[in-house]
Amino acid sequence: MKKFSVFILLFTSILMSCNSDDDNPQSENPESTSKLIGKWGEISFSQQGEMMTITDCEKRSTIEFSAQSYTDIGYAPVNTDCQIDYQDTGTWNEDGNKLTLTYTDEGETIVEEAVFTIIDDILTIEYDDEGFKTEFGYKKL
Repeated sequence: MKKFSVFILLFTSILMSCNSDDDNPQSENPESTSKLIGKWGEISFSQQGEMMTITDCEKRSTIEFSAQSYTDIGYAPVNTDCQIDYQDTGTWNEDGNKLTLTYTDEGETIVEEAVFTIIDDILTIEYDDEGFKTEFGYKKL
């Protein structure tokens, strides 16, 4: 009888240690499972639908998304050098195909809204600033 009681106690302990968290995972931060997460290298740029030529220097530009933040680094040729033109770090939010980027520039909070698509490993982000459309193309690095 003692062996049976020990067996029941052991069996119950094992069952209690296996909870139902696997059946109902805790809701995650939606950005942590987003296809946006990762580092992307700029491959194209257009304004008002017209493709612009980008230099090898400008192709060094990247945008990187983590679960909590993003960093956008733009390069531009200056004389014979390739230099960082801007670097924005802030937070982001994804709602369907809408992307909101929030960062601070010279003490002012900037909120940019865009529409994005990801096809294969190509990310396209389109900004519409009062009818002036700018589109960036990125390849996953």
